[in-house]
Amino acid sequence: MKTGKKSRAAVPALNGEELHERITKKAYERYLDRGQLDGYDLEDWLEAERLVLAELGTEAGEMD
Repeated sequence: MKTGKKSRAAVPALNGEELHERITKKAYERYLDRGQLDGYDLEDWLEAERLVLAELGTEAGEMD
């Protein structure tokens, strides 16, 4: 029976290195999408981090 609550155990297991790699790739995609314009590395990283963590949350929700 589903209660509507997400269990922490449902979050896909990623170690720190795997998480870092996913964020790095996403940040680089944002850099390329911007036309390789320098000076936005922090913004790209933070947005990539937000997107990857949101994707992981969505993946965890799909496992319920």
